[in-house]
Formats: sequence, structure tokens, C-alpha cells
Amino acid sequence: MIARLFNAPLGDTETAMGVGTVGSSEAIMVAGLAFKRNWQNKRKAEGKTYDKPNIVTGANVQLSEGYYVMDPDKAVEMVDENTICVAAILGSTLTGEFEDVKRLNDLLVKKNDATGWNTPIHVDAASGGFIAPFIYPELEWDFRLPLVKSIDPTFTLNFSKGSSQIIAQYYQLIRLGFEGYTNVMENCRENLLVLKEGIEKTERFNIVSKDVGVPLVAFSLKGQSFHSEFEISEMLRRFGWIVPAYTMPADAQHITVLRVVIREDFSRTLAERLVADILKVLHELDTLPSKISRKMGAEDFGNVKGKKVKREKLMEVIVGWRKFVKDRKKMNGVC
Repeated sequence: MIARLFNAPLGDTETAMGVGTVGSSEAIMVAGLAFKRNWQNKRKAEGKTYDKPNIVTGANVQLSEGYYVMDPDKAVEMVDENTICVAAILGSTLTGEFEDVKRLNDLLVKKNDATGWNTPIHVDAASGGFIAPFIYPELEWDFRLPLVKSIDPTFTLNFSKGSSQIIAQYYQLIRLGFEGYTNVMENCRENLLVLKEGIEKTERFNIVSKDVGVPLVAFSLKGQSFHSEFEISEMLRRFGWIVPAYTMPADAQHITVLRVVIREDFSRTLAERLVADILKVLHELDTLPSKISRKMGAEDFGNVKGKKVKREKLMEVIVGWRKFVKDRKKMNGVC
């Protein structure tokens, strides 16, 4: 079922084989080991050295503001004769965006043809493998592409620690079928749009995530602000929400985002409630006396979101603000 879902080139009488792993990290390691062994055997047969294999993947490669996934052109440039595979991610952790596996495949085919190498692609689809087939069926990222040789999917949040998880997933595939999973994913996407539109209407945030990708909304504060995404995350906990805040990886670490993942049980009502609670938090932050901003000056504080701010000044702001909020909480309910 999984092989056909990912468009594996199987004949009518052929069957597919897979392996159960404890989470996506182990799956990537198993795939990498297979690629390494194939590469080593080929190099041995050719009488060449085989002691320095490498993998090209996103860290993400050449991140820049507004572009938070691996750049296929730059990734293929890094491929050499010791590259055992290029690993693409179908659903980045922070923004949910799908990497362009189709373009990566096309560029790598050209390089393989020109060099005589045979560099394959591994797709880490732990996030998007059970999303893309149902709501983006036209997206080419799977075994339809000639260089995609292995895929790493995760079906549940519990991963697969024993046969019971595999049996349970088999039951779900039979019970829901393609149509059922499509309905689930389309519902997640609709609730994503409700949340995204609600956040945009506040006019206080930039949406960082893309519409096509894992159903999540990643957003950051607009322009200069006397507050931070980390403060919003902390204050939302008072309303029962756990909305994590992250700084982006290298080359974009000056960007901080709040991230909400839309799961099956995240309803339209919850989306509207979250937007309402975000507005409450923003209103409370706006009305709080900003002792820290007066101390540092608006210009210095605004530069907290810039690249050139020293880490010491940023920590001073965070520590000072936390103390202020903590002292204010102690006064709640006291006449």
C-alpha cells in the first residue's frame, strides 16, 4: 500500500519491501547505510578509494531570509564523486515547506550524465509523506522521479516501536482508504487557512510558512517591536496554549517565528479561539509599561531584531522582561 501510495514502479506481480524503524532518525540512518554500502561496493569494483563518503542535505543549505529550504542548484553544486546520496526534506521543521525534489532530481540527472556518477536521492518524508499524496497528488517528489531510491515516512506521532503500530496503521489504511485520508488532510488545510487569515487580520505578523506544505502556520512580528515572539509564546501558556517560538537556522538566525501545527483534532473553533487569545496577549503587552524600552531607548530595543545586535544586549532584554512579568504576576489579586 505504501509503495503504491508513493508511486513505486511495481509490476502487477511484484511486491515491495520495507523496514520498520523507531522514528524518522533511524530511518534516515538505515537509508544512509544502504547508500553507503552500494557506493563502497561500486568504488571497490572500480579500484577506487572508498574511505571518504559524504551526503549532501539541507542544514539548510544556503538559507536566506524568505527562503528557508534547501536550494537545489547549490545542493547539486556540492555533489562530488564521494557523494553517496542527496537527502531532500518534504516538510521543513520550522515552516513546513516542501523542498523542490523535482528540480533537484532534474539537476542531478544532468550532473550524473555529465560525470558518469550515479548519485541517488533520499526523501525524508516523515512530515509530508502522508500529506502530499492526498492533497497535492500532482506534486512529483516520490518514486516517479528516477533518482528517488528511498523514502522515509512516518504515519503516526507514536512512531513504530513494535508490530502493534504497524498493524494499527494497516487497519487505518483499510478503514479510511485514500478518500478518508484525503478528507482528513483537506480539513487540516482548511483549518490552516482559517488560522492564517485570522493572524493576518491582526496586522501585527508576517506569515513565514507557505500554503503548500505541511499544515502549519509559522509567523513572526512585523518590523520593530518592543516585544518578542518568545514573550508571546510564554504569555499564551496562561490561556492553555503551547505555541513554541524558534530562531531560524544559520544565515537566518535573526528571524524568530511562532509555529502552530494543524493536527487532525485542531478544529476551526480552536483556530478562532487561538486568534482571539493572541489578540488578548498583544493587547496586554501593548498596555504594559515598558520600563526596559525606556532604559535602552526605542532605537536600541528595535535593533534586537537586527543582525548586528550583540548577544549580551539581547540577554539583558530577556532577563529584564522576565523579571518584570514575574513581579507583575505577584501583584495579581492583591489590593
